Order: sequence, then structure tokens, then C-alpha cells
Amino acid sequence: MKKTFPHLVFACAVGILIGCYNPERDLSIDPYNTPLIHILEAAYDANAGVVVVQWEYLGQKRVENFVLQRRDNISGFRNIERSSGTDAQDRYATVGAFQDRELFAGERLQYRVVAEHSEGGLVSTSAVEIPIPGAGLREIRRNPIALDVQLVWKLEAGEVATYEVIRAPEGGDYETIFVTQDAQQTSFLDRSIPDNRPYIYAIRTHMSTGVKHTSRSIRMQFYREAGRYVVDPLIDANERIRLSIPDPYGEADMLALIVRPNQILFFYLQHTLSVDMPNTLSHRLVSSDAQNAGYFRPKSVDLVGPSSLEEEGAFSRAYISGLDSIGRVGIVPIEWSRNTKVQWAPSFLNWVSASSHVRLAQDSQRRFYIATGGQLRVYSSARFSGVGSPIGAFDLEYRDPVDIAVHKGVIWIAWANGIQRGVLFFSGEVLDNIAWESVLHTQIEPRALTLNAAGQVFVLDRTQVHVFRANGEEFFSWPLPSGTFSAGDLTFSRPSLNFLHLSDESGGVITYVP
Repeated sequence: MKKTFPHLVFACAVGILIGCYNPERDLSIDPYNTPLIHILEAAYDANAGVVVVQWEYLGQKRVENFVLQRRDNISGFRNIERSSGTDAQDRYATVGAFQDRELFAGERLQYRVVAEHSEGGLVSTSAVEIPIPGAGLREIRRNPIALDVQLVWKLEAGEVATYEVIRAPEGGDYETIFVTQDAQQTSFLDRSIPDNRPYIYAIRTHMSTGVKHTSRSIRMQFYREAGRYVVDPLIDANERIRLSIPDPYGEADMLALIVRPNQILFFYLQHTLSVDMPNTLSHRLVSSDAQNAGYFRPKSVDLVGPSSLEEEGAFSRAYISGLDSIGRVGIVPIEWSRNTKVQWAPSFLNWVSASSHVRLAQDSQRRFYIATGGQLRVYSSARFSGVGSPIGAFDLEYRDPVDIAVHKGVIWIAWANGIQRGVLFFSGEVLDNIAWESVLHTQIEPRALTLNAAGQVFVLDRTQVHVFRANGEEFFSWPLPSGTFSAGDLTFSRPSLNFLHLSDESGGVITYVP
């Protein structure tokens, strides 16, 4: 009897435990009286191309709805499917299944099931992660100079039969622009974009099972509007605004020159893309200055900024040009380094113009190109006054150009109803000849023009921005966001930023980001 007593005690204890066990009661309620819900199985069905999530709910609280939630690479959990839970309280266990058919190729998706109680509150399963086969579009690399787009994708899982690159103008229908059966290919260069509209890209993967999955789409635009503001309001047509690059190594990336009767205002502005709000540009006034401009007629004044090739640490120099009361052409050098400005006295040339304004440009050799009164004159640079000796003089086809710019041996002139391109021929330091050709365009009314580092020409028209290649061929254009520009200017900020700033007749600035 002494040998068997422990066995009898153990048997009695087990019997008591079994007698006390109630599966409905003990599985449905945890120590905190919370209903239990868990995922039985979650997997991707390769033949059907769907994710199937099976779940089980054990509880006594009344359930209003069971909800399948999904979290992807971009957003948090969101509801994607819902079913009624009205009979859940009448059962010991409720088993159900959800299917997700709206899948993003090449991503790892997380799922959970939520039970929403009728009396308020909810309980959810732990999340499970499921890889979706196919190619996920990882990156779009824009090249606004060459106007091409490189798409980069990555295969998450599965056996691929075909990759298909699809593209749609924003608000339009997708079209296929590239197909490959090379499962190892992970990028494509699109050179077929015809304009500056926003485009939507995605990668469609055809799996070996016959299932198709499409990646998350990415929006792309070469030059997108990122901000608007007013530098300083212009009162009437006697006041004008000109834009340029300031000190290439200072805080500011744009210089706005506002000319009023007897006064010239300088505004040094810094532009920054917002980290919290993508595609949104903020601006900050770094400094401002006012100078007496009684020596120039207000409407005659032009501005050319410093070369972006200035050596760091050297003084950057911009120039203001205009006509005095008797029509003499004058130039004022403005130097600054790290936002410290020194304005020199004006130097007047031996040149009297009957025109109303001057247009000024400078090349990479710091030579000056001055157009007024139907003539173009070219001057060498001088160390202190800026303007050196005359090295060329030419009659122009028309009297008053709207704007001029020079880049790598080519001068561009905008007229009231057209554009000319001239190839410069030098003999040593002397400009011997200019070979002119008209840039063909049926309808254009330029207000200003500027060049980027690649020699492309951006022309501000009354209703559009036109972009021309260095050879004069029109590249593309885009409409201005509001109304008609009766006057204005445009400039790029320093090459490291490459923001395109446009001004209008009211003193406002619109900035485009490439």
C-alpha cells in the first residue's frame, strides 16, 4: 500500500483537473477577459494570384465585424475586407477566411485580422508577413537635361516569364512602352517622353504560372512647380524685375533686382525643398539692399549675374547696365563674397543709344555682349572696372532685342516674335563674324531667355516655357500656370540646385524643380 499511494494521489489530481476543464470557457477568455483571435494560415496562392488569410476567433463577446487589415511599404494598416460577425457569440469558435486580390508586385505585405466588438473596442491578431512575387518599382532617376527616365526594379520572389513597363499621362490610360523576357533585367531607360506633363510608371510582371502582378506606381515630371511668392510688388509698367544667380558660394541662390524710378532694390533669396512636404519649396530672404539709381532710366536697366565658374573665395561680380538721361550706355559692377556686397561707380561707354533699354550678357571668358539701338557690341573684361576694350561691333536685324544670352561660342537673341541663334567666330580676342540663323517656331512671343549648364535654352513666352537644344531644335514646352505674361524674366539657381525661377509683371516668382 505504501508503494501505490503516490500513484493514487496523482490519478486523483488529474481527474480533478479534467473535471474542472471547460474548453469553451477556458479557451475563450484569457486572464484579462480578452477574446482570443489568431491566424490559422496565411499564404500566397501562386495559381490564383491571391493572398488567403484563414483565422479563428474564440470568445463570448458579441462581434459586429471581422476586418482584414494590410500594411505595405508605404502606409500603415488599413482595412481591405470586412465580414459580419453577428453569429460569433453563438459559437464556441468562429473560423473564417479572407482573400486579398489587390496586390502590389515585389513587396512584402503584412496582414492581421481585427474583431470589432458590438459594445465597442476591438482585438486583433499578430501580424504576419507575406512576400508578393514579381518586380517592385524601386526608383525613378530623372535626367531633365537629356529628357530621359531610368526605371529600376527588383524581383521579390517567383519565376518570371515577362516584364512589362507601362506608362500613362496623369489622368490617362496606361500604355506598354517596353517588354522583355529577360528575368535578369532590372532597369529600363525611357527616352520617348514627349512633353513636361506628369507621367505615371509601373512594372507589370507576368509570372510563369500565368498570373500578372503590377507594382506600385511612381509619378514623374521633369520640371514641376514647387512654389510661388511675391518678392516685392511692382506698381506699374515703369518698374521691372530681373533675376540672376548671386554669389555662387553664399547662402542665397537667387538675386532679384527690382528697378524703380531713382531706386534699385536687391533681394538675395535662398530656396529649400521641404523634407516634410515633398515637392514643396520654401524661400528665405537672406539680405536686401537699396541703391540710388538716378543715373539710369528705370526701364532701360538689365542685370547679368556672376559666372558659376567663379573660384571659391574670390569675389563674385555681377553687372547692371542701363542708359542715362542722354542715352549713354553705362555699366555698374557689383562685387560680393559670402553675402558682403560692394557696389562700384558706373562706367559709361563711348556709346549713345536712341533705344529704350539695354540687354547685357557675359560668356565664360567674362567678355561682355551689349545690345541696344540696333547694335551688338562686344567688350573684353577688365580687372577693376569690369569692361575692357571693344572687340567687335555688329548691326542687328531688328532694333531692340527682348533678351540675350551666350554659351560656348553661341549667342541667343530673343525678339518680340522670334529667336535667333548666332555662332561666334573669333580671331584671337577679336570677334570677326557672327553666323546668324533663325530658330523656327510658328508662334512665339518671348519675354526672356536663359541657358542651363548643358547649353539648353529656356524661353519665357507669354503663355509657355519653351526649351530648345543647343542646336536650335525645340525640345519640349509646358504651359504657364496662370494667365498671360506681359513681362518677366527667368534664371536658374546655382548648378548644384538647378531650380528654374520665373518672374512676372507683378513682382511674383514661380519656381520649378527638375
